Amino acid sequence: MAGINKKYLYPVLGLLAVVILMGSFWTVTKPKAYEIAKVEKGKAVEAVYATATVEPVTWAAIAPIMTGRITEINVQEGDQVKTGEVLARLDDSDIRAQLDENRALETFYKAEVERAEKLIKTGALSEDKYDQRKTNLTQSRARIDMLEQQIRQLALTAPMDGTVLWRDVELGEVKEAGKPLFWVGRPLPLRLEAEVDEEDIPKIKSGQTVLITADAFPGEVMEGLLHWVSPKGDPVNKSYRVYVSLPEDTKLMIGMTVETNAIVQEKDGALLAPAGAVTGDGYVWRAESRGGKRYSAHKIPVKAGIHGEKNIEILEGVKEGDVLILPPFDDLQDGITVQARSK
Repeated sequence: MAGINKKYLYPVLGLLAVVILMGSFWTVTKPKAYEIAKVEKGKAVEAVYATATVEPVTWAAIAPIMTGRITEINVQEGDQVKTGEVLARLDDSDIRAQLDENRALETFYKAEVERAEKLIKTGALSEDKYDQRKTNLTQSRARIDMLEQQIRQLALTAPMDGTVLWRDVELGEVKEAGKPLFWVGRPLPLRLEAEVDEEDIPKIKSGQTVLITADAFPGEVMEGLLHWVSPKGDPVNKSYRVYVSLPEDTKLMIGMTVETNAIVQEKDGALLAPAGAVTGDGYVWRAESRGGKRYSAHKIPVKAGIHGEKNIEILEGVKEGDVLILPPFDDLQDGITVQARSK
């Protein structure tokens, strides 16, 4: 440090050390920052959330009962159909060949029985041989009935008068048994089918208003009416099926996925706090101002009312305008100083 006057060096170093010590002390003693929110008055709403799918009230899925190749398609989506009308047909050529063969056998066996009836009258034919020819004819007719039934099963028919709402098949495709190829039903009225968690199902009742939002209509809230709750739940998914009626002028379309909130209860003019501000054991951390952005934290017991998705009603313990500390509540102790965090 040649050239530096020692007369000034030591005071400067001392001042620097003081600054460093003060900075370290400030860092150690600086209050921890928390987000805060005021208790305000508003509408308290408790709702049960679920996702749902839009579907017609009257509809049916049509699927083949056996695997086969599609050889005939008679309808397009949007077509009007009548009960029993053939929508499509699976390949039945092998069965029809067997049917022709058995019909020829039936003709033969029928002629045999007619001859046997004449012979048995004259005693030229035994009773056993006559019975055998009748058995052959009966078995032949039974096989014909069975083959005709199989041919009918290979024809996919409309189960009701309605509209072809959906089609998932093309000519020549091989389709598996049980896979729906058509939806037939009536385009209106529509409803929602939702799955509600079993823990929420005691809150659900017919007649409740249901608020509906859909990605297809951003920012728009529609309404439906809770119509019916399935009496049996799904023990695997731990849910119950719920149906929501929709107005006839609804914008929603068949197959859309929507979000629903069934209104369980609501109250105007309630004291509201952010839902996370209330601890699991029924307390809030109230922040009392110490000037500027500094507050002292105090743990206050409260009585909660309606639990909403974003807010919770406070019945006792705080008043309008009180400032509450928001979670996480790490390191909070009653009476310590905290700082409001800028959002």
